[in-house]
Amino acid sequence: MSKARPTGEVIEGDFLDVAATLPRGTAALAYIDPPFFSGRKRSNRGDGPSYDDRWPGGPAEYLSFLRRMLEAVKPLLTPNGVIALHLDWRAAHHGRLELERLFTPQGFVNEIIWSYKTGGLSKRWLGRKHDSIHVFAAGRDYTFNLIREKSYLAHRYGYSNVEIHEDEGGAYTWTALRDVWDIPALRGNQLEYAGYPTQKPLALLKRLVECFTRPGDLVLDPCCGSGTALVAAKLLGRSWLGVDAGKAAVGLALQRLSEAKL
Repeated sequence: MSKARPTGEVIEGDFLDVAATLPRGTAALAYIDPPFFSGRKRSNRGDGPSYDDRWPGGPAEYLSFLRRMLEAVKPLLTPNGVIALHLDWRAAHHGRLELERLFTPQGFVNEIIWSYKTGGLSKRWLGRKHDSIHVFAAGRDYTFNLIREKSYLAHRYGYSNVEIHEDEGGAYTWTALRDVWDIPALRGNQLEYAGYPTQKPLALLKRLVECFTRPGDLVLDPCCGSGTALVAAKLLGRSWLGVDAGKAAVGLALQRLSEAKL
């Protein structure tokens, strides 16, 4: 494989085996959406893509996998590259500790909370309806693009010094993006859903790529699944490099990339 930066490539293979062949010091953003330690085999209905999130060795086996994954990604980052580790309540705390070990606590940039509403109800605990994306930087001069979002107003009075806009949702102002992102999770009947278990919404990945990269930068996804991060990179004019051990996942990612139009 050429060591030159790719404009777009998806590799079938275990990232821990492939990492040594990849170009070092080139990724401006590494988005990692690994198995969440759910203890289940994740699959779609029919013969679609699937992956196994069962760990016979328990937490020790999973944490060893996560540690090796992060250690393999770090050399691929640019000197000021950013890593974004996406996990939920099962392992997000472990992931942050590993990132602090690799990048020091001073490398911390943000804990992004992805808040969503899905089905499910428990009589024993509050609904677990968010994921955590821990963002750390390899250097102090990392890319950060300030993004603004709409903040809808309950009323118009009291905002004489603020420019107020209006759309079908009502009156709103533009405010700086916060670290809590309310983005709907994908449902099986949505056009965007490509049939991949735990597929993330494109809006989530586009926002992340837009925040922490510039046009032309390389986005790396070592567990690319259906390729949502890669599609986001392509649509935003970034280069992309994805790796996944699943043949069906790689095929789906390539299909979605071919259909993604700038």
